[in-house]
Amino acid sequence: MSTSPPAEPRALFLDYGGVLTGPVRDSFVAFEQATGIPPGRSFELLVEASRIPGGGLIGALERGEVTAAEFDAELAELLSSNGYQVPDGGLLDGLFAAMRPAGGLWDVVKQVRAHGLPTGLLSNSWGTTTYPREALEQHFDVLVISGEVGLRKPDPAIYRFACERIGLPPQRCAFVDDLVRNVEVAREVGMFAVVHEGDEEAVVAAISGFLELDLSVPGA
Repeated sequence: MSTSPPAEPRALFLDYGGVLTGPVRDSFVAFEQATGIPPGRSFELLVEASRIPGGGLIGALERGEVTAAEFDAELAELLSSNGYQVPDGGLLDGLFAAMRPAGGLWDVVKQVRAHGLPTGLLSNSWGTTTYPREALEQHFDVLVISGEVGLRKPDPAIYRFACERIGLPPQRCAFVDDLVRNVEVAREVGMFAVVHEGDEEAVVAAISGFLELDLSVPGA
């Protein structure tokens, strides 16, 4: 495989939570353990409340339509109405307090940029203050964060918006996400999309083929 950029320019997009961090569920579980909530229950309640057109509370948060304080109030109501005691405020921050940048894909992004290809972040946000902005800006040419653009995955519009921002058609863009539905829609839009299931070497092998570059996970 070539170490030079492909003849036709291509780009790489990555999700954030669960791709450039550890599993999101681990951070939720840490919050639940600290507050005495059964593991997984807070997310279950949020998903149940969001099974309506537009994605309910989760959809509104990811599109930036509600503030962190408004989200906290609604989540507190959900938890208390189901018999759980929760601290006042700071629930959104608590859910993501244990989520930190992690994994070898950060280095892979550097490799892609070193070969002259553009890179982008395409992330559904639960608030926009939890991202490590400095690190992201050092790794990505384009940041597409749902709460800042008013669109969320898996709406096809956000994938098209991201590709327009990076200046390439979907057919020349690779995308990695840890949620199957997000990947399915990316493929429907025309992107080369890969599900991150915890095996970084498999992910990198797939995107290496599409980008026509020799990429590797550090230490693999």
